[in-house]
Amino acid sequence: MPTPSPTVEDMATLGKGPDDLPNLVRFTAPSNLSGNPVIVLPGPPTDDGLPVTFQLMGRHFDEALLLAMGHAYQTSTGWHLAHPQL
Repeated sequence: MPTPSPTVEDMATLGKGPDDLPNLVRFTAPSNLSGNPVIVLPGPPTDDGLPVTFQLMGRHFDEALLLAMGHAYQTSTGWHLAHPQL
């Protein structure tokens, strides 16, 4: 998604706007409908500390490549080890 994860306040009103649902499923619906494997990985947080993720979509039955890519990314970054301040 081109936006950070929604806050608790955002979640309270999520789905009330006419474009909310299409914007939420825009990047997940294609893989859900096609059956292509997807891996979602953490990225650097926004300046406000909100988590950001990105997804990679693979070819049918090519989960091994996605897992290898995810592993390579996580061994070269530390975003998967970060925890938000509570």
